Amino acid sequence: MNEEAKIQLSAVEMELVNNTEWIFTKHLIIQKVYQLFGKLNEDYKKIIFQEQEFLPDALKKSGGKISKGENYKGLPYVILDYPAIYSKENIFAIRTMFWWGHFFSVSLQLSGENFNVFKNVFRNMEFLKENDFSLCVNETQWEHHFHPSNFKKIKDLKKDEIETLSKKEFFKIGKKIELNEWNVSAFFLENTFMEIIEFLKLSCRGDEKVL
Repeated sequence: MNEEAKIQLSAVEMELVNNTEWIFTKHLIIQKVYQLFGKLNEDYKKIIFQEQEFLPDALKKSGGKISKGENYKGLPYVILDYPAIYSKENIFAIRTMFWWGHFFSVSLQLSGENFNVFKNVFRNMEFLKENDFSLCVNETQWEHHFHPSNFKKIKDLKKDEIETLSKKEFFKIGKKIELNEWNVSAFFLENTFMEIIEFLKLSCRGDEKVL
């Protein structure tokens, strides 16, 4: 018997391989996420416009980027980066994410000079705690899941843990909402975005603008 003949499908796999409807349904859901993120991008722009005296021109000119993929931890995802500036040395990004089977989330990611501007971020933990944010505890800033190895609720962190995390070369916070709360997700995501902007205003060093 050749090797190809040994490759068999289970009953569930056989049912799915003959069923086209679930693929079309998946495409439709991703399309609706794109529509949701497109609307959020416009709403986010209005918020940024209202805070234009606080934010630098580079961020105000950021148009927002929606992209998708099929394999974050093996599952499809869609992300909206707005506003966002990425370079080798500096990162400022507010990322809205849909992760299939898991959640919607909004996160703030800072590193390099963009992090250095916010010397007061760790003095404003109370604001984040009151608004139920989680803080990245991972050694890398490029994971987006909310497993305790990556994000922990700030209200659950001890003072010495926060002091240790403050020595990292990046800063990342986030909040998520489960997908079964889809009908209120737009409100949650926009409200979280506004909370992040308010946090940045509180944390900006002196009278300087962001970046």
